[in-house]
Amino acid sequence: MARGRPPVHSREALLDLGNHLFQRHGYHGTSLSMILDACDVSRGSFYNYFGGKESFAIEVIEHYQALEMDLWREEFSRIQGSHADKLRTMMLRLIEDFSDENERIGCLLANLSGEMALASPEFRHAIRDAIQRVIDAINDDMLICQQEGSVRTDLSASALARLIWDYWQGALLRMKVEDSRQPLYDAVNMLWQQILPAPEPNDRPVHHTREVLHSETH
Repeated sequence: MARGRPPVHSREALLDLGNHLFQRHGYHGTSLSMILDACDVSRGSFYNYFGGKESFAIEVIEHYQALEMDLWREEFSRIQGSHADKLRTMMLRLIEDFSDENERIGCLLANLSGEMALASPEFRHAIRDAIQRVIDAINDDMLICQQEGSVRTDLSASALARLIWDYWQGALLRMKVEDSRQPLYDAVNMLWQQILPAPEPNDRPVHHTREVLHSETH
């Protein structure tokens, strides 16, 4: 018998509620009863829709990420400037979008990544795939920035993408610990002022030849 599916708008509403619960309480801190109460569905209907809490969480991750990436691309397309300038602007807007509540909650992927030690292989794989999709997108951005000459080329685009992801995750953790967005602003400034930019022609290393003094023997 085929598994029942709610109407699209109802399914999206359930996934949105799941996203809110997992961001606030984490995966292991969100009980099935909390999900059922928030979604106002019976246990039987929930299992018909999603098959269980883990399957629900995986679908929440995929749904949340698809929405976020679509919104990112849409807003990115409306910004003027070089690709690097547009990326920096988007990162600053992302910081500004954090409400006081989100400032304490942080990023869904970042939060769930911290719970991977107790996760099943399937759930861990879903998180890894979601993170890799973000890193792949950053990699594409870095390739464009390198081609336009705005980002350094002594490191590969893939290395820069992993560096940006890791740097940002550290800033998100500090944001939650310090209850402040300042670590994110510091990260953006460090990335785009010190780490990523291509060197200016006059900033490139100059190789000096050593002068050898010859003395005449008499």
